[in-house]
Amino acid sequence: MWMNMVQYICSNFTFYFTLTWMYPYLKERFALGGVEAGFYAMAPLVGGAVGNWFSGILVDAIYRRGKLKLSRRLPAIIGFILAGFGILMMSMSDSPQVSIIFLTIAIFGADMTLSPSWAFCIDIGKENAGAVSGTMNMAGNLGAFVTIIAFPYLLEWTGSHETFFYVCVTLSATAIIMWLFMDPDKSLTK
Repeated sequence: MWMNMVQYICSNFTFYFTLTWMYPYLKERFALGGVEAGFYAMAPLVGGAVGNWFSGILVDAIYRRGKLKLSRRLPAIIGFILAGFGILMMSMSDSPQVSIIFLTIAIFGADMTLSPSWAFCIDIGKENAGAVSGTMNMAGNLGAFVTIIAFPYLLEWTGSHETFFYVCVTLSATAIIMWLFMDPDKSLTK
């Protein structure tokens, strides 16, 4: 359960950047107008929706082949790899177009982690799946809260936006490690 909570914090830390700081970041970093920044800011959110759907289809397809663990782990691990890669490449991009392409890849990946996360709650929670998923979601909200605070403070402390993005990459790597040990066959109830 703890590993599930940690990986969900990691997922939300990356995703909530798009809801809170992406728009002002794009405006400031690339000296964009409001309309142009808004147009760019919608692409990662659309990418996230597509990533969530894709992951759900992937989870189901692997599960139907009788591979419960793989159906949870593989989509989540691929998602965190994409999230870390996309954020890292975004931080090194010099144009708003390339930056948004990589951020869209990152958020596609971050949202790929949702389907296996919620399915995992059902797997280990059984009749208590609501309490398990609520606990995971609460932990994820802590990750979202920390994102809102971390972005401006890390910028102020280090003088660089990249520090925040390196934290996102590190959290994605941490979540991959969590998923390597998470076992949907180990129910929390007897």
